[in-house]
Amino acid sequence: MTEKESASPVRDGGPDAGNSATTGTQETGGTPSEPGTLESGERPARSGTPETPGGEPIRSPEGAPPAGQDGRPAAAKADEQVSALHNTYNTTVNQNMYGGTGQGGVTGIAGFAPAPRGRATGPMRQEEIALLLERYAEPDAFAEALAALRADHVVTLIGESGTGRRSGAVALLKKAMDGGGRVIVLSPDITLDQLAEREFHAGKGYVVLDRVQEGSLNETQADFAWRRVQERVHASRAHLVVTTRPRMERVLPTSVSHVVWSAPSTEQVLRLRLRLGGISEETIDEAVKLIRPNCPVGKAAEVADGICEGGAPEEVWNDYDTGTYDTVQRWFLAPGRTMREVLQVTTVAFAAGSGIRSCEELFALLDTHVGRQFAQGAAGGKANAFSNSLASGATQKGNDLAAKRDGGAESALFDRRRAMLDIELLALRQVPMGAVVREVVEFATPSHRRWVFIVLCGLFDSDFWDGVRKWLGAVLNEPEAPCSPGTLAGDEFEVSLAAGLAMLATKDFEEVVGKYLVPWAQGHAGQRGQSMAVYVLWYMCQSDLGLDTVALDIARGWARSTSPELRGTAALAFSGWLGVRFPSDAVKWLWHLIANEKGQGLAAAALANHFALLVHHDEDTSRVLGLLTYRLDRLPARAGRSPMRSLTYQVVVTILAIRDASGRPVALRRFVLHPEGGGALLDLWAKAFCYRPLRAMALKAFADHLGALPSLTESAVDMGRALGRGLDERVTDPTERRALCAELKRLTRNKKPQDAIRALLDELCCDEGC
Repeated sequence: MTEKESASPVRDGGPDAGNSATTGTQETGGTPSEPGTLESGERPARSGTPETPGGEPIRSPEGAPPAGQDGRPAAAKADEQVSALHNTYNTTVNQNMYGGTGQGGVTGIAGFAPAPRGRATGPMRQEEIALLLERYAEPDAFAEALAALRADHVVTLIGESGTGRRSGAVALLKKAMDGGGRVIVLSPDITLDQLAEREFHAGKGYVVLDRVQEGSLNETQADFAWRRVQERVHASRAHLVVTTRPRMERVLPTSVSHVVWSAPSTEQVLRLRLRLGGISEETIDEAVKLIRPNCPVGKAAEVADGICEGGAPEEVWNDYDTGTYDTVQRWFLAPGRTMREVLQVTTVAFAAGSGIRSCEELFALLDTHVGRQFAQGAAGGKANAFSNSLASGATQKGNDLAAKRDGGAESALFDRRRAMLDIELLALRQVPMGAVVREVVEFATPSHRRWVFIVLCGLFDSDFWDGVRKWLGAVLNEPEAPCSPGTLAGDEFEVSLAAGLAMLATKDFEEVVGKYLVPWAQGHAGQRGQSMAVYVLWYMCQSDLGLDTVALDIARGWARSTSPELRGTAALAFSGWLGVRFPSDAVKWLWHLIANEKGQGLAAAALANHFALLVHHDEDTSRVLGLLTYRLDRLPARAGRSPMRSLTYQVVVTILAIRDASGRPVALRRFVLHPEGGGALLDLWAKAFCYRPLRAMALKAFADHLGALPSLTESAVDMGRALGRGLDERVTDPTERRALCAELKRLTRNKKPQDAIRALLDELCCDEGC
């Protein structure tokens, strides 16, 4: 087994947890078996043989995908929806969030990585490990966990997000292995049965980050399962660290040590990093005296970096103060704070990076759903969140919503734009767009955006948040609402809203999942709402909010649901950034959906788009190609058509035929980028060319794609020769070879580049009288 293969769970552990708390719907049950591996012992797909609703096998002329009610192939409609979703999100992210305006891009999104984040699973790179451990401070529990790991070869770390469990797990493994051995990150979706049955390699360290708990296991079963895992790892002379969040059970399994994990102290981190940076003890003591109350460890590390770069301790700490929770809270609780200002800041919290006019229109709509409701409650003597400082502040300034709504000249003269831009938390930024300049509204300090959500959650009750939910629903659904779909303003709002909801989830997870994600994923807000649910999960994976495994758990629950809408949303989620972050899980669950939907849903197009996204970012595609190869190898050797054979080849041809947004053939581009690893693609092309029901479709796509060779490489002739040689080695049946050569010659007769095509045909068809 290769190292890449060893990074994935290999066997089906049987039924997983029961009903997921994140879906709110009944689930179909078991965890799908892991596709894309070449190991034996995998159980048959749970979906069985694809059939029509009447029980008849799928039949379609010449192997074409079945058509929908409008006569167009279902796969074509699915591909349109998936492609539109990716184009909107990726264009907005690339242009606005990864813009040249510093971290966060023009949208002012705090916590957004400056570049797309890669996979979270598989072998860790040595430079990645070195960066984690370069200035690592060992917490109090480190010695206990290390002793357990050395004795039992397995330990579980239990702690909340932000306590350094990931870096702690890697540090423990490297110490237990005396600094040697590779570290391999396994999927958080892996079950205890899969851990107990997978192959571990001597001298290597394995880590499962934020493992999803299996609610179906009682204490005795969990203890037995952990014992099997411990025995397997110990016998393999490997080491395994599992991290998880605090469990609800009072009694933990005794077969494996579970260590309560917490972050090192702020002072410990600050002193260590400053000493490693060569700072004098006098300056270190000064910096320690200035530590702020409740300062997170990560912020202390940033302060240390600022001091090491030459900043004076007091100046660096003052800069830190401008982006803290206390700064935002003081603004909300300041005497004279008005309801109008609160709603304006709330608007920007959900729509940061939108144009000034869009923000004005969004604020006006929010006012109708929230402002009037609370103004009426205050006028009627009803106690609410505005009965204290906010309500009195509005009265003091003479700007309360009820007074302004009564209108007249005073209301007409009130400048909503100036009032919004006068708020010190907000800023107007000019963004060049070709020959013009757009003005967008952001937070003056990007980190304030997340703190705004946290403060709002502490200040307001469900009445306020119900109004916010109705406001966002109106924006997404009402025809005359601002930021309509398909416009620049609409695209910006959708992606910014996804970021806002992800930030809100760090404080009120149940609100975001129960009131937004699940209803939207179920289609209650139409296709736009479904897209929004996907965007939120994608943002969770791309940001540093620590929610990537949470997003995986949500999508997993939807994929196992009995709801077609939830399954479709899961397919869309795995097709994009969630799949890039967790590639093994993406192919596993997408194939689960493909098989269960009999090729009629979004999953096949989602898998193809997932492959295209991996190629675009030059990520590892071995899991997708391994899935297809594995499924083809499992088909019965006898010739003939079967529903599973037809379905598998339809997926293969879909992936081989897909083009990216710029029109480049994805599979051919992958072959050109990595010809040394092109064997899997050549295998798939050869098998698709020999599958008669879809031969014509596969060959036409391949012939059309050859025309793109000059745009993909300066060595088009060499690539043509390599393609021909690879196919020659794989298509060994004389009859199949003759048919293939005849059809390729016909399809490429008038195509360019003729020299590359001729090189391909010379290698492939020289025995056929070329």
